[in-house]
Amino acid sequence: MSLRNIRGLIIDLDGCVYVGKNPIEGAAEALEKIRRMGYKLLFLTNNSTLTRDMYVEKLEKMGIRTSREEILTSGVIAARYIAREKPRARVFPITEVGFIEEAREIGVEILDEEQPLEVDYVVVGLDRKLTYRKLAAAVKAINKGAKFLCTNLDHILPSEDGFEPGAGAIAAAIERATGIKPISVGKPSEVANMEAFSALGLSNKDVAFVGDRLDTDIKSAKLAGSIGIMVKTGAARLFNPSEAEDKPDYIIDSIAHLPELLGG
Repeated sequence: MSLRNIRGLIIDLDGCVYVGKNPIEGAAEALEKIRRMGYKLLFLTNNSTLTRDMYVEKLEKMGIRTSREEILTSGVIAARYIAREKPRARVFPITEVGFIEEAREIGVEILDEEQPLEVDYVVVGLDRKLTYRKLAAAVKAINKGAKFLCTNLDHILPSEDGFEPGAGAIAAAIERATGIKPISVGKPSEVANMEAFSALGLSNKDVAFVGDRLDTDIKSAKLAGSIGIMVKTGAARLFNPSEAEDKPDYIIDSIAHLPELLGG
């Protein structure tokens, strides 16, 4: 597929722009060059731990210029999904502040583990303060009829010193206990893709996805009928593109090589 008509880029964060607190070498310079080339940028992350404002601050500390409007998290997508289905919904989150604050901002009511039978939705994301009480409350709420929503099904998360359990690992425990599969609204899903295209104001044919994972970033591109560009950083070593059903259209060593691929 040709990159000639691409006007916007949907770029992953964890493993693509940075790993943990460490930026990928050359990422800031590459992204700035891509801006000067006239491309629209959207950073789309399955990590729901931070709010959009927190991601802006994190990126700016790495020398990467961005804005709140250029950030889309699976937490934001989940909050909007719930608000569309049921305004003023009551939600029990197994997440961190990123989802909770974004959800409150659009009118979703947040409940705690003491109120499992009053819950309309259980939302699972990455929660590094996970407890057995939270798991038990989620199981009770779902068994009572609450909808089971997951910000993403990533089973691992890249960190500076290796991989850590992701949101999908937590969701799997709850699925095993309830027998109910979660609805995932992060990458790869049509919900996430439509939110991304809307944020950019572009169609699927005008956009390329960039990321380190075949099962999220590249699969999102294929689901949308868009171009998929894989970087060899982050979680890329866990995948074999030559054997994948959803193969990337392009593979580059890192995001630092993206301007060159785009013709800059």
